[in-house]
Amino acid sequence: MTPFSADLDELTRLSSILHDLAAEASAVRTGPAAGPYLSTPGGMMPSVLEASSISGDLVDGALVAAIEERLGETGEIMTNVAEQYRNQDASNADALAATYTAATGEWSAEENRR
Repeated sequence: MTPFSADLDELTRLSSILHDLAAEASAVRTGPAAGPYLSTPGGMMPSVLEASSISGDLVDGALVAAIEERLGETGEIMTNVAEQYRNQDASNADALAATYTAATGEWSAEENRR
């Protein structure tokens, strides 16, 4: 096995992990439905319940869905790129990286500078 094909096998393995993480992310819940104590009479002040509801709407309704989508899409891209380059040699490593980056975009965190 060449180092290039080993890298493609690793890309395929990682794509499976991303699909699993996407499935796990889709099950994350933070809002009032996350715990029965929140909806019990006298359990929490209405303002806390409302704040929890808003937080749940933001996290459960938007953030979790975005994370699930991004992980799933990236996993698919990894699988597709690995299949596309499976029968090629290491001289195509730069093309593989460019194809992958073009499909997923840059994944870098910028420092917060003040």
